[in-house]
Amino acid sequence: MRLDNSFFLKTKTHTVLTWQAKIVILIVGIGLFRLCWPAIRSGITNYICAGDELKSTSRIILENWDGNIDLFEGAKLIADSLGEKEIVSIIYEDSYSDFRKRRAYILNAWAVGIDTSHFLLLPVPKRDPKTLNIARTVTDTAQRRQWLRLSIVTADLHSARSRKAYQFTSQPYGISVQIAGVPIEGVTHANWHRTSTGIAMAFSELIKKIYYDVFVF
Repeated sequence: MRLDNSFFLKTKTHTVLTWQAKIVILIVGIGLFRLCWPAIRSGITNYICAGDELKSTSRIILENWDGNIDLFEGAKLIADSLGEKEIVSIIYEDSYSDFRKRRAYILNAWAVGIDTSHFLLLPVPKRDPKTLNIARTVTDTAQRRQWLRLSIVTADLHSARSRKAYQFTSQPYGISVQIAGVPIEGVTHANWHRTSTGIAMAFSELIKKIYYDVFVF
């Protein structure tokens, strides 16, 4: 007698998409992404960028830990617009202790027309989370020197993270803070999506901003 095992065995069936169907799905996916991209781009921009309409200030603080000449140029323009001469630039403590690096900072500032007789380097720790620890050092210095109003000059795509860090550290002292975002390599909140460099900068900052919002603040 022969047993029929078909009752006990389940046969799996696989649906395989044809190449035509795959192309259709790809085209539809690309179309949906292009349709949603403006909203996605706007959301990313609003999340990582946060500049203020600048008013008179007591001190301009430049977030330029690597001596970037683009940031020096941006700080010079902002100082001129506010009628301020003195610029305080942060610098990592290890760079500050190195005479050659410290001199290079000053030469870069001088090269863009900053009056180096009114230029101050403020050593800050290179310790994670860097932005928050930098803000604490700047705020503590401002409190000791009675700087009641600060204009923080930073990279445009870094401005929202800087604003949150400085608001977090300055609020207990009653120090007012305004944020000015300036371009690095020509990348701003308005054009970051147009180049591969800008997209890489934006998405790198997006990841860092999410990390700060979830784990730091």
